[in-house]
Amino acid sequence: MADRDASLSHKTFPWFRSGFDLEGVVGFLAAWLLGILLAMLWEPLFWLGFIPGVIILFATRTAERVTPQAADHLTSPCDGVVVSVEETEAPEGLRMAGPAVRIRVASSPVSNNNVHAPISGSIDRIECLEGEPKAVIAMKAEAEGLARLSAVFSNDAIRTGFVFASGGLGPRLVTKSDAGDRVAKGKTVATRRLGGWCDVYIPARSPGRCIVQPGRTLTGGETILWDLSLSSAATDEPSAYTPETSVRDYSDTDVSGLASIAATGAAAPEVMPEQIVESDEPLDEATPEEGEAYAARTQATPEVIPAPVEAEVEAEVAERQPDWTDETTPETLPPEVADEVSEAPDFGPVSDDDQAKAELPPEGSAETEDPSTMFERLRQQARRLAGEDDDQKD
Repeated sequence: MADRDASLSHKTFPWFRSGFDLEGVVGFLAAWLLGILLAMLWEPLFWLGFIPGVIILFATRTAERVTPQAADHLTSPCDGVVVSVEETEAPEGLRMAGPAVRIRVASSPVSNNNVHAPISGSIDRIECLEGEPKAVIAMKAEAEGLARLSAVFSNDAIRTGFVFASGGLGPRLVTKSDAGDRVAKGKTVATRRLGGWCDVYIPARSPGRCIVQPGRTLTGGETILWDLSLSSAATDEPSAYTPETSVRDYSDTDVSGLASIAATGAAAPEVMPEQIVESDEPLDEATPEEGEAYAARTQATPEVIPAPVEAEVEAEVAERQPDWTDETTPETLPPEVADEVSEAPDFGPVSDDDQAKAELPPEGSAETEDPSTMFERLRQQARRLAGEDDDQKD
């Protein structure tokens, strides 16, 4: 593998970051030569040597990784996809007291075979158990007969461990470090061939929290699984303000419930103390306590008027209302007629019979027979009512 710190400008293909182990290349060449020898006997036998050679080549595939070296992060030890994140008991071999958060990762047979250290620190324990040849494929992580690799890492901030499970046929899991070694984050501590399962365990009481979810694709040595700088309490307690809690939905609330909410939300006017009401001192000469009293005294009057006060005011207005308001005034009255009406004397109430007798002349008289005389009589009566006769006499 090329040096990760080497400048990309000196590489012919800077986009090509993968490679193969030396033992993988040797195994592929050996299988290819075997296929050629078999083809000399019978040509179809060539594939019996070539196909295993391709499998050996993919099983030893590696890649360059750039690992974040911050002390408050825990990175993924391998490539794969997150299957589940749950709290469970850690295996006895990891020696973790209490419950732990398990992040299960599944890797395909063609994924990179490097196993990286998830944190910087020391290896407290590392153990590799060989599997049974009959367990060729690791269909389930808990299946029997699989080859298993377990390791525990610790530093001053956190303690973590992982368990790899792969098929038992051939050297599928190989360690490259020993217990007691101090390693940097991202260092290759083992090799896993042809995929399998990886369970990462972090004690539940550890600081921080998991930041990956099922379905997330991981890059070994680069993707962050656990962030120690985040508070675990943030996931248990909802925040004080959220878009869901800031606006309340009243679609299922009845009208009476809304009325009670509005009634409780209205603030009742507070009664000011007597010393505040009677105090008329200027604000400049007042003490801080009197200043607060002045502010309370100058506050706006509440818009809602109590029912008893409103009824008392209406009764007082009704008593002071003048009697002439009940009289109706003609809507359209010429100015000259209005002046004449205002100057006319008040003769008191006149009955209907008297008014008829005053307006009509006696029966059989000449005025009833002559229309002109009757109209003149009517004009005189109108002048008398208007007060013109009295003016002429004076």
